[in-house]
Amino acid sequence: MFGGIVYGLVGLVPTVPGFWKFMLTLVLFNLTTASVVLLLSIAFASISLASLVGTLVMLFNLLFTGLLINRDSVVPAMQWLHTISFFHAAFEALAVNELRYLQLKEIKYGVELDLPAATILSVFGLRAQSFWWPNISLLAIFFVTFTTASYVTLHFFVKERR
Repeated sequence: MFGGIVYGLVGLVPTVPGFWKFMLTLVLFNLTTASVVLLLSIAFASISLASLVGTLVMLFNLLFTGLLINRDSVVPAMQWLHTISFFHAAFEALAVNELRYLQLKEIKYGVELDLPAATILSVFGLRAQSFWWPNISLLAIFFVTFTTASYVTLHFFVKERR
């Protein structure tokens, strides 16, 4: 509901496929985040420890989103940390959905600037061709993995107390 209201008000790409890609990304991101929190709440008996670990997991994901640290500014041996951040997958998918086919045209000081937004995406370390793979696919894989891990943890490691 939030995405349906905000999409038109913010002035994002006014196409039906663009809207549904936006909604798919939001839903998958929310499902993935909820499944991570579910796994942590099942795995830890202590509420305070689960809150601490959950905060650290979310901060790690936020750090490697691409807003604070670009992929290109990270040492090549550590660039895989962007891949395991589901925040990064959602952020890159949303950015690619909105900016991939956008053409920026501006006239400043008598000079005509014509710049594809895909160039701007690459300057910020985002891959302009990466909507379905790896971003949306990774979000779906993360969701299924964390949900399955939650089930396995609950089934085999949590004992019911009466």
